[in-house]
Amino acid sequence: MKRLLPILVAIALAAALFGCGGGDDSSGSTSTTALSSCNIDGKQQNLGASYVTSIEVAKVSCPQAEKVVAAYHQCRADNGGAGGTCDAPVQGFTCTEGPRQSVPGVQFNATADCKKGEAEIKSSYTQNF
Repeated sequence: MKRLLPILVAIALAAALFGCGGGDDSSGSTSTTALSSCNIDGKQQNLGASYVTSIEVAKVSCPQAEKVVAAYHQCRADNGGAGGTCDAPVQGFTCTEGPRQSVPGVQFNATADCKKGEAEIKSSYTQNF
């Protein structure tokens, strides 16, 4: 398993960065505001999930977005552990999770879209079990 884990992480990161599946944008986002990418280099493993691979924001700062993302993942952990979900608002943001692409029993990749008024935070992450 120790040999397999780096390969699975690399696959998960590639999937998150380059996308997988068809061109359908099923994130459910209705934002008309352009999103800006946040630089999370060195912070990917410190934002609540095993790896947060990207954060994009509109009308909210990147430091605030990082706090919301970490709170979202804490909410997930508090509601079912690694595979948990969060249905409660976090720091005033309502978050919805996209479909999970999984390696059963190992990990899954997903996105979260958190909104409060015109502010929006989109993130992608990998969660190991």
